[in-house]
Order: sequence, then C-alpha cells, then structure tokens
Amino acid sequence: MLIITAFGVLLVVAVLGVMFISSYIGRDDSLVLLPEPLIPPAEPDDSEFDSIDRIDVTPDSVQSVISSLSRPEIYSRNMRISSYWDGGEVEYSIQTAVSGRATSLRSLPSIGDEKRIIITQDTIFIWNSGDTAPYSANIHSTDEWYKIADEWLMLVTYEDLLNLDSNDIIDAGYAVYGDEDCIYAVCLSPLLGYRRTFYISIDLGLVIGAQDFDRDGELVYAMIALSTTVDEVDPVMFTLPDGTAVVSGEVTVQNPT
Repeated sequence: MLIITAFGVLLVVAVLGVMFISSYIGRDDSLVLLPEPLIPPAEPDDSEFDSIDRIDVTPDSVQSVISSLSRPEIYSRNMRISSYWDGGEVEYSIQTAVSGRATSLRSLPSIGDEKRIIITQDTIFIWNSGDTAPYSANIHSTDEWYKIADEWLMLVTYEDLLNLDSNDIIDAGYAVYGDEDCIYAVCLSPLLGYRRTFYISIDLGLVIGAQDFDRDGELVYAMIALSTTVDEVDPVMFTLPDGTAVVSGEVTVQNPT
C-alpha cells in the first residue's frame, strides 16, 4: 500500500477545508483578492541568536532539533491563510485559541458570515454567527485530537515537518522571519512535486509562517501568524451560542490578565 506523506495529506486537507468553509459561509465570485507580498526571511546576524544554544541546523538534523520544541499549553493567535488556484484565490483572517486540550477558531472572511469551530479531545462544534445552536459530532480518535484541530484550522505545524521523510528536506537553517528568530526548513513533496517552506519560532515552538509552491513555482498556499499571545485566551472563544462554556477533560479556559 502506498503511504502518502503527511505533506501531501495536509495540502489536500487544506484545499478541502477552504472549499468547505467557502461553501458554508458563501462567497462573492466577483471579489478578486490579490496575493499579499511574501515576507522574505532575513539572514540572521549571529548576535541575534546569542541567547540560543546554537545547534548546527541542516537538512539532516532539523527534525531532531525541531523535536525538542513544544507548543505552549495556552495561547491565542491572529492568522491569515490564503489559497490560490488558476483563476481564483481565497483569503481568511482567522483567530485561534488553545487552552489545554481544546482549540477554537473564528474565521472572519472578507464577505459572508463569521464561522466558529471549537474542537475538544472528543467533540467538534461548528456554527455561523447568528446560529442559536451549533452542529456537533463526536471525535472517535481522541489520541489524535490535536491533529484533527490543525487540519480543520488549515494550519501547518512542526509535526508536519517531523512526519516527513528526511530525504524530502532539501534545505534548513536559521533565519529571521518578520520579527521572530526562526528555524526554517524547505521540503519537497514527492507525491505532488510541491515545495513547502516552514518557519518555526524558536521562542514559541510554533510555525509562524509557511508557503507552498507548485511545480511551476506558483504560490498555492500561504499561512502567516500576524500576532501571538501566550498564557491568555478570551473565554468567549470557548463559549457556545447558548452561552455554555466548553469544558472537557483537562480543558481549562484562562481569563486574560
């Protein structure tokens, strides 16, 4: 049986996720969204990494270096996700929040209704602004709850990098992306021939940027974290339309301070 790499699977899920969200909230085909300019990584000055225990990062070592990182237990982020294809593109401003074993998403499209998703280790809730009750369904693979959350959010994570065959990593090292000191890795998808670049924040342990290019060098997917706040989430992000707070298992929602 052919084992499809996590790189290919996530890209397919991202495309399907965009199609699902687009059909759910509705869209205006007359709206043309222009790609935002990509942020090129800056070459790091050694002084910027003085506080980092510098480990030589190469295509052969980057996975072991990344595996030592961990995501914060509680954080919130403002994201922008864009997908491009022949004749069209779609862009979303997305607010995300993670608290313990729960993840929340608020999708703010340029047109249409606001969309909400909350995922715990055993349940997913989906609704649009104005709905009085969410759609809900059980998640059977509780051990994989965080992966399901990332797929629904169409986010690229460092676990995707760890799941790749090391032979598919063609470049890696340190870079400054935006204002963050990062480890970057460039990978090729043997299935699709796409090239993906990851930018993983050393301080946050989160992927703060990613871009996919097709065989022709055309941009097909871009993700960027516009802001990240650690140890704070808005309780509203984990509240259902009827005012019920989502609390499951080890989930705790922290009030901002």
